[in-house]
Amino acid sequence: MRERLFPRWCTALFALLPMSELLYLPADGQSVYAAALACTVCALIGIGAARLSDRVRHSAPAQWVLALISLFPLLASIARMSIFLQKTVFTGRSCGSTVVLLTVCILLTASMGLNRCAMWALPIAWLAGTVLLLSGVLTFTQLMPANFSAPTAALLPQFRHILYSLLPASVVLAFSLPETRLSASVSRGLSAGGALLALLLLRTVLLLGANTAALLPYPAFTAAGLAAIGNFARHGEVFFAVPLLLCEIGRCAALVCVLLYPFTRTCGVLHLRRPQ
Repeated sequence: MRERLFPRWCTALFALLPMSELLYLPADGQSVYAAALACTVCALIGIGAARLSDRVRHSAPAQWVLALISLFPLLASIARMSIFLQKTVFTGRSCGSTVVLLTVCILLTASMGLNRCAMWALPIAWLAGTVLLLSGVLTFTQLMPANFSAPTAALLPQFRHILYSLLPASVVLAFSLPETRLSASVSRGLSAGGALLALLLLRTVLLLGANTAALLPYPAFTAAGLAAIGNFARHGEVFFAVPLLLCEIGRCAALVCVLLYPFTRTCGVLHLRRPQ
């Protein structure tokens, strides 16, 4: 029986993409609008790319182009994860060893193939969404709406930054889908992940204040440390960051599947020969 990429798996896979950005995005009064606008643009472009996926999938030159493009967001993700972990968690570990550790985890995940990566994206998406929403609920009473500002033209630089970070992976994965009917799942996933991204950026700005948040390297991570449940989970930033790092490992694993597809001609990395 041929493996199928079910719509709910596809939705979860694309929901991981915006959520993967949350740890690294700067936060100020315009971040919410920039994130919402960028995710909307990515969802619209992703629909068009998914509707052309059948043609792209049967074109060898197009597959090589996608593989080459997927290399750039993949390397960028590994680099920023490594820097984040080296600065926040593994402060005594070299950045190179962190890169090796992440690469091994990504390759092991990618060895399952794109369909199974998407299948495992479903529980990861639910875990990340639950933890992020719980973190917001625990700090709800500390939010200060006076820190929120109306949209201005200053959101455009942030919009471009988020779009450049999110769009390449979204388009590459949308073009690599096995069926055009999954285009609706692409838009639902990016919209759901984008809505959660915007809400958490809003919570970060309201909690820390626009000026303070703009000065911090990882404002969402810092804001998560303010959420605690008594003596349990006093380090809320750890519980906050782990699901988001799992989101990014899932995103990187899917990109590795796209990268190796022209070599393997299958969705799975371990199948090195063309099936008979």
